[in-house]
Amino acid sequence: MWRSSFLAALMMLIPPLAVGQEKKSATGEEKSPLEKLRSNPNDTEALNAYAGEAIRTAYSMQNGDPQGALIKLDELEAIVGRLSPDASEAKELVATIRRTIERFRENIEANKLPLAEFEKKLLDHPSDPLALKRFETKLTMEVAPLVRGEPQEAQKKLDAGKAVLQKLGEIATDAAVKRQSDEVLRRLGALQRQLDSSKKLTELIGKPAAPLKVEAWINGAPLTDGDLKGKVVLLDFWAVWCGPCIATFPHLREWNEKYSDKGLVIIGLTQYYHFQWDAEAKKAAHASEKVTHDQEQAMLVEFARSHDLKHRFAIQADDSLSDYYGVAGIPHVVVIDQQGIVRMMRIGSGEQNAKDLGELLESLLGGK
Repeated sequence: MWRSSFLAALMMLIPPLAVGQEKKSATGEEKSPLEKLRSNPNDTEALNAYAGEAIRTAYSMQNGDPQGALIKLDELEAIVGRLSPDASEAKELVATIRRTIERFRENIEANKLPLAEFEKKLLDHPSDPLALKRFETKLTMEVAPLVRGEPQEAQKKLDAGKAVLQKLGEIATDAAVKRQSDEVLRRLGALQRQLDSSKKLTELIGKPAAPLKVEAWINGAPLTDGDLKGKVVLLDFWAVWCGPCIATFPHLREWNEKYSDKGLVIIGLTQYYHFQWDAEAKKAAHASEKVTHDQEQAMLVEFARSHDLKHRFAIQADDSLSDYYGVAGIPHVVVIDQQGIVRMMRIGSGEQNAKDLGELLESLLGGK
């Protein structure tokens, strides 16, 4: 999870070229981004495309061939270093690419050594701000991938890291490093909050499902808790504006078609977000004027039709369901078995999540 999040952060810094923006040369052949840059160093679209592809390639190499990934970054840095743009937007983009390369290079280097090595260097040189920065980077890299799948192990690593930082605060003689150490501890608070949420999710496995609290049902007849007895229920917490939620729709369609006759009930739990249906664009859009609940419900009907979704949507009556299931990000999926027991929760739209959910549904319903 952390690695995919890291790549997403890099791609936000270096956004990919929009489809359809490549321009043809006089001969009718498309120039490569690098060719465009050689003739016009202010071409930010070409710079985005070239840098984005180079970084994606380096990312794909970082585990199997870290040295090759570094060479790829060196090549990108050399190309960028030879550019001499005079437009402010291009200059800013070049600076952003250089910062991105630096961040990526630090992470690749950090992958090569164990955390204990960074800890030793930090405590041996307690007034070295660079050693502290590298320790924080490595600690985050080790803890973040464990937060969802192995929260107890993640907590052990995080507690050990905090202990090192507290010891650093006691032995460091440089006031700036002491302040930096305190800032690192505060930043690790975000990881701790994620861990607390993850542990709550883990504790819910094997517990009874929460009663339904729904204000309005869309795209299907209303359901009661009694209607769900003996059924396998998949609760999908989502929103119309959520791209990762939309990315899960093919799986939801597949599961609904495959298992709905065998006892699966999918409920898409959402809220009012002040969206309306744009008939011309054929999509949901944030409304500039007041939208009634009836209008927003009508938008959801059109939204379901446009994505060929056959399962019910339900607008939550309050936050009790989200609170019970620890929803802090969407999509957030909960699977409840025929006995009304929570069996699995997954957050995000990744293929591993889809595989885990699909295998559980098959085990619960495949034999019917």
